[in-house]
Amino acid sequence: MKQRVISAMIGLVILLVVLFLYETFVFNAAIAVISAIAVYEILHSTGYVKNLFVLVCSVLYGASMPFYDTVRTIGSSKAFFYVTLLYLALMLGAMLVKHQALQFTEITTAVFVSLLVPLAFSILIYIRDHSGNGLFYTLLACVAAWVADSAAYFVGRKFGRHKMCPLISPHKTVEGAIGGIIFAVLFFVLFCWGYALFLRENGTMVQVSYGSAVLIGAVCSIVGICGDLTASVIKRQTGIKDFGTIMPGHGGVMDRFDSFLLVVPALYLMLRAFPIFTLLA
Repeated sequence: MKQRVISAMIGLVILLVVLFLYETFVFNAAIAVISAIAVYEILHSTGYVKNLFVLVCSVLYGASMPFYDTVRTIGSSKAFFYVTLLYLALMLGAMLVKHQALQFTEITTAVFVSLLVPLAFSILIYIRDHSGNGLFYTLLACVAAWVADSAAYFVGRKFGRHKMCPLISPHKTVEGAIGGIIFAVLFFVLFCWGYALFLRENGTMVQVSYGSAVLIGAVCSIVGICGDLTASVIKRQTGIKDFGTIMPGHGGVMDRFDSFLLVVPALYLMLRAFPIFTLLA
C-alpha cells in the first residue's frame, strides 16, 4: 500500500505540471508518451506482437498521433494521411519480407491498437484546440475515469455482495459499480457548479445544465467501467496480471488509463449532444 501511495503522489505531481502547461506542446508530448507506452504495453506485454520492427513502427506511429490536430491548425492538414500511409506500407512490407515468421494477425493487431489507443487519447488535444473550456473538460475526463474507479473500489470493499463479472474481474461488484457511478455524477455536478462560479467571477456569465452534467457523468462512468473490463479481458486472455511495471503498485500505463479509451470519446460526443454551459448575453 505504501508503494502504491508513493506512486500515486508522484503521478499526481506530474499530472499537475502537465495541466499547468496545458496550452503548450508539453500537453501534446505528455499524451504522446502515454500513447506510446500504452501501445507498447498492449502489443509487447501481452505477446501479441513479437517482431521488433513492427513493434517499433507501431510505437512511433502511436506517439505521433497527438500532434496532428495541433499541426493541422497551422496549415499541415495532410500530415496524418501521409504518415498513416507510410505506416501501413511498412507493415505490409514487413509481412512480405518476413512472411514465414510474421503472421497477418500480428500485423492487424498492431495496426488496430496503434490507431485506436492514441486516437482515443488524442481527442483530449482536439478538445483543447477547439473548445474554450478544454482544461475543465479534461478534468471531467479524469473525474469520470479515476473518481468512479476509486469510489467503486472502496464502496465495493465495504458493501460489495454481488459479483458483477466474476470471470473477467472477480473483485468487481454491482454495489461498487453503482457507488462509482453515483460518486462520479456528484463530482461532475460539483465541478460544473464550481467552474460556473469561477467563470462568473471572471466576468463570463453562463447557464449550467445540471441535467446534462448528471447524464454525461453517468454515461462516462459507465463506459469507464466497460473500458476497465475490456482491459481485464485482454489480460485474462493473455495470462498477465498487469500491462507493465512503470508505476509500482499500480502496474503499467494501461492499468491506469484503460478507462480513458472509452471515457474520452464518450465525453466528447456527449458534450456535443448535451452542452453543459450556455453563454448568457
